[in-house]
Amino acid sequence: MTVLAQASNDAGVSVTHDLTDNRVLEDFRIPFGKWVDQAVDWIVVNLEWLLAIIEWPFAFLNDILVEAILEPISWVWVVLFFFVIGTLIRNVKVGLFAAVSLSVCGLLGNAFWLETARTIGFIGVAVVLCVIIGIPLGVACGRVDSFWQVVRPVLDAMQVVHSFVYMLPFIYFWGIGTVSATMVTMVFALPPLIRLTNLGVRQVPADVVEASRAYGAPEWRVLFDVQIPLARPAIMTGINQTLLLAISMLGIAAIMGAGGLGRLLFNALSRQDVGLGASAGLAFFLVAVVLDRISQTEASDKGSLLRRIRLAWAHRRDPEALLDDESADATADPSDNADVEESFAEVSEKERPWMLVSAVGGVLAIVSVFLTWTTDGGFISAHGRRSDESIAGESFSGLAASGGSWFGYLSVALGLMIVAAVATTFVAPGRGPRFFTTDGALISSLGLLVMMVCYLLASPVSGTSPGTGTGVYLALLGGLLATAGSLMWIRHAAHAPLHPLSLKIGWGRIIGGTIAALMILIGAFSGWSFDERTDQVVSAETEARVAELRQKALDNPADAGPIGAEISALRAQLSITERKITDGVSSEGTGLGILTLVAGLIALATTLPAAGLLGREEQRQWRWSAAAAGIGVGVAAVAFSWIFVHVRSADPNYVSGVGSFLTMIGGFMLAATSVSVLKEFRRSKVYADTEIVPASEPTATTADTASVSQPVA
Repeated sequence: MTVLAQASNDAGVSVTHDLTDNRVLEDFRIPFGKWVDQAVDWIVVNLEWLLAIIEWPFAFLNDILVEAILEPISWVWVVLFFFVIGTLIRNVKVGLFAAVSLSVCGLLGNAFWLETARTIGFIGVAVVLCVIIGIPLGVACGRVDSFWQVVRPVLDAMQVVHSFVYMLPFIYFWGIGTVSATMVTMVFALPPLIRLTNLGVRQVPADVVEASRAYGAPEWRVLFDVQIPLARPAIMTGINQTLLLAISMLGIAAIMGAGGLGRLLFNALSRQDVGLGASAGLAFFLVAVVLDRISQTEASDKGSLLRRIRLAWAHRRDPEALLDDESADATADPSDNADVEESFAEVSEKERPWMLVSAVGGVLAIVSVFLTWTTDGGFISAHGRRSDESIAGESFSGLAASGGSWFGYLSVALGLMIVAAVATTFVAPGRGPRFFTTDGALISSLGLLVMMVCYLLASPVSGTSPGTGTGVYLALLGGLLATAGSLMWIRHAAHAPLHPLSLKIGWGRIIGGTIAALMILIGAFSGWSFDERTDQVVSAETEARVAELRQKALDNPADAGPIGAEISALRAQLSITERKITDGVSSEGTGLGILTLVAGLIALATTLPAAGLLGREEQRQWRWSAAAAGIGVGVAAVAFSWIFVHVRSADPNYVSGVGSFLTMIGGFMLAATSVSVLKEFRRSKVYADTEIVPASEPTATTADTASVSQPVA
């Protein structure tokens, strides 16, 4: 069968196509694209005022949040702000994590920090506008079925249709840049918030809603006092999901001309720049995790500061309602008995002297950084800074860039941890932060000792001989005293597990420790420094060639231009092919790689009894676990200090290598293998069962007391 459809060929002759011929489709083309093109042109010409109104909130919020606040303000204030926000909304741990993560983004470089600030601003604007639009729409969908039936297919289309489909109209209406990128992000990120808000409202128990109406509550009271409060968990989950989807659109936003970390990733992909892609990817990951943790509430957040403030205000007239009743949730704890008096085990006479020894060691470590660590030049810093190789007659403290630098900073931090653990246990045993106790003191002490031993045994730059000051030896002595005191303290400390430890050997811990030790081994034989300084990479032959070319240019001025280009090309090639890479075991470096490897193998050996391979006695596993964690912390501290000493003071074109990074990760992994056991142990509790005396017997009373030692729940 043929169809009498007209088709024009080059000669203008009318032809017919068979129905089975695919070319017949050209004769019946639907001009949908033309229709849309005409509609877009009409909107641009006749509805310019409406487009400007729609554009205003996006442009205004981006200008205010990004250009007026986040970009000009110092990175320190942004980090502090996120610490406060994370602490208020979640807890101190989340606040510290947010502050440290954003600090890492800043330490990648100023360009990375500016893009990080733009990313935070872009995401903030998109999520705020999604909340303003999405929550009212979700509430309306939850209360009006007909409205939900209309909105639902639209949400399906917003989630199913790829953003490339509707990206072009937004660019056409509002141009390349942040405004159109924010709109496209909202289209993709808005549906979960509407859906979950609708679901939360609909899942409010019908009898609760009917009861409120039966008591005469108007509909607006039913909505704001019953449905929205009960739907709050679903709404918060919707906001979190919208946030994550907005973050996932940063790559599309970069294609549309928006700034941020997505643009750095897009540039890295375009130029195949692995280094830029890795740095931008790390910053991208950290920002995403920070925003997710802050917006994601958990059951463990009951004690956050913001919640306590809200509850205190709500119960200002009946504060007795705030009395802690969490003990009702425990069924097997003796503290459930109202007749039982409980208290934490007091510090015993056997603990006290060793606690004092630990505290003295911590104080010595703190004091040491104010004394001389190096003389006549830098010790660690000289590897990355030429000017520190020989500074005759000068001395540097543990906090100076040419002295201990980050080794000194960590000495102060670990010393403070030891002193805080001792002081907290003395004043309020069992009531302080989790690691302000005996195992925390042992971990900090061993970390300090390992770090100072590695520092003292490290090698200076070849051909130099900087002096070692008294501060280093004092810090080492502090580490020895604190370790000896903590080892004896943990032997006598009254601690017990919350739950019985497993009777099986912890093969997972052993495997994890082995992987960590292998990572440290790989890190030791990998590059700890990459030296691309010109005076380092240019050989004598190359310098002779450069001198020859310069003389040739002087003899033939007409050829000066090509000769200069040849010299530049030669030096550019040298920076790639002749850079000096020093590993962690080479005699030309510090030798920190081999030192940390020895410490890592010792930590692996302590992991074996900590995992129960040499016995299942709980106290023994706990002590060995603390020892393994402490040595792991020490390994990580050495690598961390090496990296940040050169971040602080190294010459341009000298950077720490990936070997130190792998070693740092391996040290943290070694410490992490002990967390499962350490988190189970708490200061023991002592329970006294006192018999209640009837009111008719006021004088002749007896009390039968039985002491039971239990850990803190």
